[in-house]
Order: sequence, then structure tokens, then C-alpha cells
Amino acid sequence: MGRVKLTRMELLKLRRKRKLAEKGHKLLKQKNDTLVMEFFSTLKEIRDLRKGFGEKFARAQKTMARAQAIQGEPDIARLALGTASGVELEYSTRNVMGVEVPMISLVPGEQQWYGLYESTVELDEAVTLHRELLPDLLRLVEKQLALKKLAEEIKKTKRRVNSLEYIAIPAIKSEEKMITLKLDELERESFTRLKKIKDKAGGKA
Repeated sequence: MGRVKLTRMELLKLRRKRKLAEKGHKLLKQKNDTLVMEFFSTLKEIRDLRKGFGEKFARAQKTMARAQAIQGEPDIARLALGTASGVELEYSTRNVMGVEVPMISLVPGEQQWYGLYESTVELDEAVTLHRELLPDLLRLVEKQLALKKLAEEIKKTKRRVNSLEYIAIPAIKSEEKMITLKLDELERESFTRLKKIKDKAGGKA
């Protein structure tokens, strides 16, 4: 700690600095609380999505197993060569207390992949069920990325809150207390000197 000026002006500056630090601490705590709430809300969504996705995936896999048993894997593999090369996604973000969390969506479009006349009802159902998994999968990825960003920001904000609460603010208060004590001491010494001078002046009279 550098040399502190023992003046009333310095004490006022420290008080303003402390009030600013306390205000910043309060705002950061509010931000952290909001982020924590968003974190646990997102975590719950992820758990629900995983459960739903797991149930849908199991159903799709069972249907595909039936299609393979009826149509045969080689025939399905041949038909799969007609699958569209990919899907188009849209990526954007939303702001949560200064944190840019991702938003991923599927661009609507046709998804023909083979001649329907060559497939069985079981294969058609399996393909439909697997395609229906994609929006849920994207939603799950979106929430996982958001959770990661929120966790990082919570950690960073918590460090700043703790730094203000346990280091910066106590240090300012300590300087305030030290200056206040020194000023009080100087005031008492000054009062004592003036009293002695007055007493001496009164004795000479």
C-alpha cells in the first residue's frame, strides 16, 4: 500500500471510492444471482431434453431394426446413398446479463432422400422418426453451449464479487479507519496544544 495522505480531502475521496465499490459489488451480485438462476433453468431444460431425446431415439432405433430385418441392411445402405448432403442451420444469439448465449435453428426445406416406391413402411417410419430427432438434438446442443457460457461467466463474476467483497472494500475501509484515527489524533493534539497555550497566556496575565 502506497503512502496515504492524512487529509480530510483524502478521506472524502476514499468514502466516494468505497461507495462506488459497494455499488459495483451489489450490481455484480445481482448479475451473478440472475446468471445462477438461468444456469439451473438451462440445466433443467437439458435434463428434460435428454430424457425426451432418449425416448425418441430408442423408438427410432427399434423401428430401424425392424426395417433392417425386413428390407435388409445392404438395400437400406443403397437407398441411403440418395440422402440429401446436409441441412442448413441458422445461428444467432440472445443476451443474458451481458452473456451472448447461442440460438440454433433448422432452416425449413425439403428432405427427400430416396424413391419411396423402393422402401418399406417400416423404413419410411424409421427415417421419419430419425429426422424428427434433429430439432431436439440441435436444441440440446444449443442448451449445452449456453450452459458452458453461463458457467464461465458465473465463475468470472464470482471472482470479481469476491475480489471486491474480501479485498478491495476491506482495504478501502482500512485506509478510511486509519485516516480517521490519525485525523482524530491530530485534532486532539492540536486541541491540547491550544489549551496549553491558552493556559500559559492566562497565567501570564
